[in-house]
Amino acid sequence: MTKDELIKLLNGHEWNNVEFKRAQRGVPESAYETVSSFSNTGGGWLVFGIRDYDGHYEVTGVLEVDKVQNDFLSALRAGNKVNHDIKVETELIDVEDKTVLVFRIPETSRQDKPIYLNGDIRRSFIRRGGCDQRCTMPEIERFLRDAAEERWDGQVFSYPLEEAFHRESIKWYRALFNERNPGHDESLSDQEFLHQWGYLIRKDEILQPTRASILLFGSPAAIHQMLPRPTLDVQWIPSDLGEPLPEIRWLDRKVFEDNLIITWRGLITSYMQKAEKPFRIDPHTLLRNDAPPEYRVFREAAINLLIHQDYASHGFKAVIKFYRNLIQFWNPGDVFGNADHLLEPGEKEVRNPQIVAAFRRLGLCEQAGTGMRMVLNQWQALGHPEPEYDNDRSRKTFEIRLPLAKDQITEQVTGEVTPPVTQPVTPPVKRLIDLLGEKGKLGAVAIREALGLKDRTHVRNTYIVPALEAELIEYTIPEKPNSRLQKYRLTDKGKEWVEQNQAEK
Repeated sequence: MTKDELIKLLNGHEWNNVEFKRAQRGVPESAYETVSSFSNTGGGWLVFGIRDYDGHYEVTGVLEVDKVQNDFLSALRAGNKVNHDIKVETELIDVEDKTVLVFRIPETSRQDKPIYLNGDIRRSFIRRGGCDQRCTMPEIERFLRDAAEERWDGQVFSYPLEEAFHRESIKWYRALFNERNPGHDESLSDQEFLHQWGYLIRKDEILQPTRASILLFGSPAAIHQMLPRPTLDVQWIPSDLGEPLPEIRWLDRKVFEDNLIITWRGLITSYMQKAEKPFRIDPHTLLRNDAPPEYRVFREAAINLLIHQDYASHGFKAVIKFYRNLIQFWNPGDVFGNADHLLEPGEKEVRNPQIVAAFRRLGLCEQAGTGMRMVLNQWQALGHPEPEYDNDRSRKTFEIRLPLAKDQITEQVTGEVTPPVTQPVTPPVKRLIDLLGEKGKLGAVAIREALGLKDRTHVRNTYIVPALEAELIEYTIPEKPNSRLQKYRLTDKGKEWVEQNQAEK
């Protein structure tokens, strides 16, 4: 901190990362509470020789500089006032012929948190606003959980194995896994597959599920027993962020209380239904690509929300809000490692390594160390304002905001529910809907065979694409429109059309 920076602060107000103390001849006890709060939160500047006088700051100076400095630095060695050494940077600044002591208190490492006073972990503090606040027990428990070498998602969760999993979720995952990772043994049973990748652990000669396996593939009963809160809350809000909430708080809302595979598939289905779908041709496959331009950025932000949550914390749920002017991703779980390195390439410490690995094996998120940079760069490349993010150490939360260009606000963020189909259903679409109503779900090849047609382009452009655009059918794998495993099925709207058509007959 320079002299000019200090004077600027004195003419303003006490900031979140700056604390002033008079400390003329000794160190006040409250200074150590500030050390604890800065160490546990985001670091900050502790300045001695400043008096708060009726909301204004007056330079009083430190009178016994050597004594105050030595007493303070000695107390910051482990075993004295604090439980771990605090590496402090010290500066002496002369202001108005008075000496001011400035100490830079760094944020301590994850492994050393919480920093507490006098050997009493209950005397742990965090920084909120311009105040030092004593940690609650749930906040202390979060610090201890993050400091542990064994990650929460890798711990065993005692639950009967035969009732632990949702088979359809495992089937869906393995199909995409085999497509993405050819050469692996596809003959393995589900238990053998999960054991091979560390999601089942042999303990006392018995295979037991990890918490990650339940979060990823768990049955409804297992999920609800382990996680007594939703995995995700998605809202479409008909107003700008910051405006008073309208009388209708949201136009649509989906609350997911399922495993992460079901949650992800449900989220993407809703997103695809509400997002604009421009017609584009893939130059490599010459196939239509229905993914909206913003899909890659949205996917990365949404996946980050799912894989980096603090699932051991049951007080809050993850939320995605589609406002008219931006998309907000709010995550109950701050950056696990060093937040200063968030945009740097390379591997990062992660809270849920087993869950992260599961999604990366499907290629559903960027490689380590590239995701946030891609979000920032790609979003602006699409013509939108620069994304914003906030890593709140005090509340242990992380938020990404994707603001929209005024001339590029799309249906997905206005919150408008897609209107019902008004165009007539053509005979080819009617044949396809009747076929899927009878068969349930079919791939493109099976559809052509059932219709007795051979021209792939004709069937896609005349039957499949119009039915998709009318939202009468949908992909079974919406996040991978061109997957070789792709199939089509009726939407709720399509089912209603079939029922109405049959009633009319």
